[in-house]
Amino acid sequence: MLSERPWNREVFLLLIAGLLICWCLGSLLGILLEQFLSVDALARKSFFRFLIGTLTFHAAGLVLVHQFLKLHGMTWSGFLGLTQPRLGRAILFAMVVAVLVLPIVLTLNEWSAHLLDSVGTKAVPQPTIKVLQSTVGLGERFCFGVAAIVLAPLAEEALFRGILYPFIKQRGHPWLALCVTSLVFAAVHANLMTFVPLAFLAVVLVFVYERTDKLLAPIVTHALFNAVNFFSFIYEAELTRFFHQF
Repeated sequence: MLSERPWNREVFLLLIAGLLICWCLGSLLGILLEQFLSVDALARKSFFRFLIGTLTFHAAGLVLVHQFLKLHGMTWSGFLGLTQPRLGRAILFAMVVAVLVLPIVLTLNEWSAHLLDSVGTKAVPQPTIKVLQSTVGLGERFCFGVAAIVLAPLAEEALFRGILYPFIKQRGHPWLALCVTSLVFAAVHANLMTFVPLAFLAVVLVFVYERTDKLLAPIVTHALFNAVNFFSFIYEAELTRFFHQF
């Protein structure tokens, strides 16, 4: 399925242009947000900026991917690999990989933080983590959870592994496809400390896609990875007390 149908170059460029327009629109709305928010709402501006970013990248990206698939005469079921055999085995494989890769990524994250500290650069959390730290309402955390566990894995895997990776690979550059998608995936998260860990995660997600030939598999791995990080942060105090008992 990875090379079953080459993506049309013109349609691919239209997709990229649409994503750039949406990104610019999101940035503009973020700037306008600070000008029109009330004094009380300014304290929650990080959440509103996160919400705008989610809508103008992940949600808008899914709309653009839908049009991209439509122009190629492909359905979401075929794109995700839902019509392929051994779907259950692929999902199980994706879940096992998520469990195995999580401690490796977390270790790389710690090493990156120590390396940055050693060279005099302050290691700061991802922008999304900063938003989660400032959200206290149940509704805000629910929105964040849906964005992190559902929207982000679906949109990012569709764009990076489902479209960009095959587009480059189908033109005879498999290693370039792996490197470009991994580095861009890490870069769009806009955090120096997590760049190497996320690039490694991206390589693993490509491996899962190649191994199963179903885009749903890396989506599951990505979603489980985000879910564990999300709930670990939410229940950090409870988990700390639990492990201190041993």
